[in-house]
Amino acid sequence: MKRYPIIFSLVLVMPGFGNKALELLEQESDSAQNVFEQAARLPASRKALEDKKEVLEEPNIKFPTRWRNELIPKFPFEVGARTTVAPRGFFEYQAYDGSEARGAKLSRARLGVAVQTYYGIEFLADALLSSSGKYEGWETLRASIALGDQMRLSAGKFPPPFSTEYSRDPAVRWFPTLSPLAAQFAPASSLGAMIEGRQESLDWKLGWFGRDSDRSMPSLEGDGYILASVATAKNRGGVEGAPEASYQRWHLDYIYNRDGSDSESIAQGYRHLLSAGTEYSSGRFDFYTEFLAARGSANTAFGVTAAARYWLLQDAVSFVSRYQYGWSRDPGGISSYWGIPDTGSDALFPTNFPATTLASQLSSIYGGLNIHFDDDNFIIGTGVEYRSLSGVGEDDDSFGSWGWNTFARYAF
Repeated sequence: MKRYPIIFSLVLVMPGFGNKALELLEQESDSAQNVFEQAARLPASRKALEDKKEVLEEPNIKFPTRWRNELIPKFPFEVGARTTVAPRGFFEYQAYDGSEARGAKLSRARLGVAVQTYYGIEFLADALLSSSGKYEGWETLRASIALGDQMRLSAGKFPPPFSTEYSRDPAVRWFPTLSPLAAQFAPASSLGAMIEGRQESLDWKLGWFGRDSDRSMPSLEGDGYILASVATAKNRGGVEGAPEASYQRWHLDYIYNRDGSDSESIAQGYRHLLSAGTEYSSGRFDFYTEFLAARGSANTAFGVTAAARYWLLQDAVSFVSRYQYGWSRDPGGISSYWGIPDTGSDALFPTNFPATTLASQLSSIYGGLNIHFDDDNFIIGTGVEYRSLSGVGEDDDSFGSWGWNTFARYAF
């Protein structure tokens, strides 16, 4: 029953917001249909960055902010002349109603702090909380230091940047949950070290992460796994303060799990994991597609994801859709998760859902509407998803299931 107040509130918000939307639409000109050309989309002006240092991270003008991997903290303050501190928080409430699972609860809750020093040393700490405020573990405890102008070294506990969906913070993901295959492949947040570099149009990462996935502080036991990633991007124009809307990015991520089935950080003991995909933007339209593959001694699975977003009202209302196909040659090689994940699941795996169905083939399609407030810091969304599974159980059954998800998230 708790889902109905949220849906009813969303309906009440829409008419008032619609009036405002009409006013904004009347003010738009044909030449303003490029989202990237709005300087308001940038977290702060370059003058503010140079004079006041109001944000922790200077935006890359050649990287459109609507493809950013995380939000910049809203309330930074200076401690002395060389240190900036910013509290961080993220809360998400979901209501899910489907034939396989239903319920309404707080799906994510975390509090943390980001610290940046004059010498390029940064600290980030995010503690996960339960719905009652009880400590659920550390999602991130990381220290980073700049190595020159184009390289950075990070060490501590943090989620590895693997795949398009999982490498983005939950606060900026288009959908309330990861796609089934991305959730199945995503490694846990674990202890490790990573070095990354960035040139004009190329960035790369190379890191090592442990096999332990303790909620608080994992150990360094085992051989762990190696992550390698390379990406290249192109943004035509990219003039100062107003990047043009012809952005493309290609990436290739690879993980080699040296512990195999003994690893706690990688589900089902996959030995090899691969993610290859592209991101594209033009005007109001954003799109990404990705090929995912995993191979282990007991299970092999792969699939394709295609997701699109269209801005019905620039930076305010967006329609999102996602299709995923997954297949495994092994019985039960595909995991389909139902319902709402637990608040502390990100400290282990993003798969702590109430129910799971194992199959050999999956098709999933999602469509929904997101309303953005406060420069993406507050989002209300609702959508419907249909999943078709085959090769379920010993009898190789097939069935389809509908699910309706409404969510509200706030980050600062």
